[in-house]
Amino acid sequence: MTKCPFVLDYKIFERVEIKDADELLREYNDFYVYNQTQYRDLFTFDQSGDSNAELDDQEDGEVVVARPLVPAPNAVEHFTKLFGSKDFAESCFTGLKIGWYDLQQILLEEFRTKTPAHLSAMNSIAPRLRAIATVLLFAEYMHTKVEKMRKEGESEKTAQHNQKVDAVLAHVTDVFPILFEKIAVGGDIVLPEYNKSKNALAKLKTPEAVTEFIEQNLKV
Repeated sequence: MTKCPFVLDYKIFERVEIKDADELLREYNDFYVYNQTQYRDLFTFDQSGDSNAELDDQEDGEVVVARPLVPAPNAVEHFTKLFGSKDFAESCFTGLKIGWYDLQQILLEEFRTKTPAHLSAMNSIAPRLRAIATVLLFAEYMHTKVEKMRKEGESEKTAQHNQKVDAVLAHVTDVFPILFEKIAVGGDIVLPEYNKSKNALAKLKTPEAVTEFIEQNLKV
């Protein structure tokens, strides 16, 4: 199993039992709901100036004053963008177990020190975890969909079709572990969200269409 920070367990190309998925979903929901509320109290620098500067020169250039900290009106929106993806929730069906407790300890310290939202450690942690969730969902979907394309019969046409299915299935089983590993080690890979791609996925009716989608949207 490829190791990834804060990822404790996962399945690739398969789904876990409903009872296990439900437990993982509860863990995610508890983390999300609690911290979405806590983010309302995060602070940021006054947006009238440079958000990265704690001190500011007045116009006469002589007096240096501290820029006040004010509640961030967009802090909840910021957290929602980090952890509110439906891919996090649905990836519970792939057995994705994230170390929410460890993430919570980081956030509790940030809440205690009133760390500005733009300086949160979650800004680098969450995108990688979301990409992991997305890759696992695509992997399970593609593997299952291609398997279902296999036809029964002994005709030459059926045999040729199933050969294409086997080739694409081999491609799927090669691509996604590599993609997972690149994300796990911090690779800068941009992926479409699985849940926002469902209409496009539903239109994939042939092995060739699956391959084209992967090459266009899920490049290694």
